[in-house]
Amino acid sequence: MNIFDQLLADNQIPKFVRVRHEMDHSHIDDIEGAVAQAMRREGTLDRIKPGDSVCITAGSRDVANIARIIRAICDQVKSVGAHPFIIPAMGSHAGAKAEGQRGIIEGYGVTEEAMGAPIRASMDTEVIAHSKSGLEIHLDKFANAADFLIPVGRIKAHTDFRGEVESGICKMLVIGLGNQVGCTSVHEADFDNFADILIEAAGMIMKHASVGFGVAILENACDETAMIEAIPSEKIIEREKELVQI
Repeated sequence: MNIFDQLLADNQIPKFVRVRHEMDHSHIDDIEGAVAQAMRREGTLDRIKPGDSVCITAGSRDVANIARIIRAICDQVKSVGAHPFIIPAMGSHAGAKAEGQRGIIEGYGVTEEAMGAPIRASMDTEVIAHSKSGLEIHLDKFANAADFLIPVGRIKAHTDFRGEVESGICKMLVIGLGNQVGCTSVHEADFDNFADILIEAAGMIMKHASVGFGVAILENACDETAMIEAIPSEKIIEREKELVQI
């Protein structure tokens, strides 16, 4: 009897069955069409007035088709006579340097030439509200000065915390648009209740800034664009809770 037989002599080995896990590969091919359809929803594009300056966010994560999505949003904004511009919204990433953050989104193909819209990058913020605990809520100065703000974010589980909202539009508003000072302030506040802080702070930003609607992106298990949804600002928090589960 060899050593393996000796070790297993008193153990009953269960039967094994080979299985295959089939992932849902459903995805969107017509990105531009999906964005146009999403922004025809009542309470989204119809809120933008001709001549408005419209701020559109671009984050630091490698989101599938992000250049096509942002370009399509810009095109829809132009279709109603408004003037889109793009800002890097990524907290303190790229060494908390404006040009570094601009370089990140340009690396994803989000360039002024490709988007047909200017990019405005800055680390300057303005305090627009305070939380119940006294925490300063910061917002990028260009975003705060715009007539209309469209946060664009991929909804997904976060790697470091759990809550009713995780990575998505709320985090884009609070952390992405908070730049270094806002990002640091929120992260240092109470990480055990981070999701609750995000919800409270996002609600305040939407109350005090010109957030008309957000654009949520979901990907399938193969990192392909599976859903694009435009959400009126007053429904963002509750809908994001649902999208995290999806």
